[in-house]
Amino acid sequence: MFGSWRFIIVQTAVVTVWIAINVVAVLYRWDPYPFILLNLLFSTQAAYAAPLILLSQNRQADTDRVKAEHDYQVNQLALQYLIVWHRDAHGADCDCVRRAEPIVEGMLTALAREL
Repeated sequence: MFGSWRFIIVQTAVVTVWIAINVVAVLYRWDPYPFILLNLLFSTQAAYAAPLILLSQNRQADTDRVKAEHDYQVNQLALQYLIVWHRDAHGADCDCVRRAEPIVEGMLTALAREL
């Protein structure tokens, strides 16, 4: 729940109610010096920093995930082009690509598991 808009909305509602109660209570001198309400306002400002940072990190993680998937697909395509190019350069009967294919597929499978 932390790092979501729902958290920020709930926190805003709770703080708004608390401040409203304290403003009404000021008329009855409930919050005199050392100004606990002022301390609350500054603490509230600091409390919003962490969820906003988490929101930006979540958004960045989503962007990174999409970019990583795109990079993986581009690398797969580039590998296929290299294999075709190698077969064109060395001839269809060259078996070096066939020998390397299981190794490359194993490496790609391991990379996909890590992602």
